[in-house]
Amino acid sequence: MEREDNSDVIPIDIIHEILSRSCNKSIARFGLVSKFCAFILGRPEFTELFLSRSSSNQPPRVLFATNYYSKWRLYSCPQPQSPDENHSLIVSADFHMELVGGHMKPKNICGPVSGLLYFSNMRISKEGIVKVPVICNPSTGQYTGLPQLRTKIGEPRSLLGYDPICKQYKVLAISKPAYGETHILTVGTGKVSWRKIQCPVHHYPISEGICINGVLYYVTEHNKGVAVIVCFDVRYEKLWFLDFKRSYRFKSTCSTMPCKLINYKGKLGVISWDWFSEPYGRRRRSSLVFSLETLEDAHKQEWVERGYCIPVDIVVEGAFSVVGVTGNGEIIMSMDYTSKTFYVLFFNLERKTLERVEIRGFEAPKNHTRVYTFVDYAEDLKFI
Repeated sequence: MEREDNSDVIPIDIIHEILSRSCNKSIARFGLVSKFCAFILGRPEFTELFLSRSSSNQPPRVLFATNYYSKWRLYSCPQPQSPDENHSLIVSADFHMELVGGHMKPKNICGPVSGLLYFSNMRISKEGIVKVPVICNPSTGQYTGLPQLRTKIGEPRSLLGYDPICKQYKVLAISKPAYGETHILTVGTGKVSWRKIQCPVHHYPISEGICINGVLYYVTEHNKGVAVIVCFDVRYEKLWFLDFKRSYRFKSTCSTMPCKLINYKGKLGVISWDWFSEPYGRRRRSSLVFSLETLEDAHKQEWVERGYCIPVDIVVEGAFSVVGVTGNGEIIMSMDYTSKTFYVLFFNLERKTLERVEIRGFEAPKNHTRVYTFVDYAEDLKFI
C-alpha cells in the first residue's frame, strides 16, 4: 500500500522570506543540505532580498583579519554611527571563520569587495603543500580554492574587482615590469581559468586596490618614487592612468607622509596623515594632520584638496594606520598589531572630534599579532 503524501509544497517566495529573517550562518547551513537548497540561495531574487533587508536593518561593520604565522582569523564588530567627542567605547568583536596556510604579507589579502575577501596564496588542504588563491565570505564562513596561476615569473601582485552591472568578480594579477605579463580570472563562470590580457604600459602595483562603482584603482611607481594612480574598468577590462603624481609614502621605504587610497562618499580619494606635537604649558599637545584629495571629475581629472588638523587629547600607544573612511565621512585609524588593548580611532572631520573604540574578543595567541582592518563592511550572502 503506497503512503499518501498530503504535505503541501512551500512556495519559494515563502522560503525566501523565512531565510531572509535568519542569521547568516543558519542560512549557510541550509545551503549545504542539498543541491536544491543551494539553488534557492543562489537565485538573484533571494540575494537582492537579503541585501535590502540587511542594509536597512543592520549598520555597516568593521572587519578585522588577524594573522599569526600561517593562521588567519576573521572578526567583525558594529561600526559606531554617532561618535561623541573624546568618548571611549568598548565593543566585542564577533568571530566569523578561520583559514590556515597563508603568509603574513599585505599583498596576500584583497578586499572586502562586495562582501568577499581574496587571499592570493593559501594552503587550504591539510595534506597538500600546494598554495592556491582562495576567495571567502566572512558572513557565511565559506571559502573555496581557485586555479593556481601557472607562471615562471615569480609571484605577481593580485587585486580583486567587482562589476556591479554583470555582477562578476575578477582577479587581476600583474607581474613585475621586467616580465610585463598581466592575467585575469573571472570568478563564478562555468570553467574558471586564468587568461592573459594585453596591458599598454608595463607597471607593478605598490599599493592595495580599491574598487568603486566597477573601477579598480591602485598605485604604481612612475619613476624616482613618484606615484601614479591606475584605473582598471572591471567590466570592459580597459586600463588608463590618472593625472595624479605625488611622492607620498605608498611604500614603507620612503620617508614622506604615509598615504592610502580610499572611498570618500562614492568618490576616489587619497589621504595622507602625520602626527604633530607642540609645547603646551608644561606638557606637549598632540595633533593629527590629514590631507584629503578627492577626484571630483574623473573625465576632467579634477582633484579637490582639503586639510584638517585634529587635536588628540586622549592617550594612544602603538602603531596606527588609516584604514578607510566611513559612509558618513569619518576617518578611521586602526592599530597595526594586537596589544594588551586594541583600539580603533574615529575622526569626524567636520566637528574635529575623536572617538576611541576598544575592540575585545580577538583570540590572538599572543600580543603583536598583525591585524588588517576594513571599514564599511556590509554582510552579503553570496553562496560560495
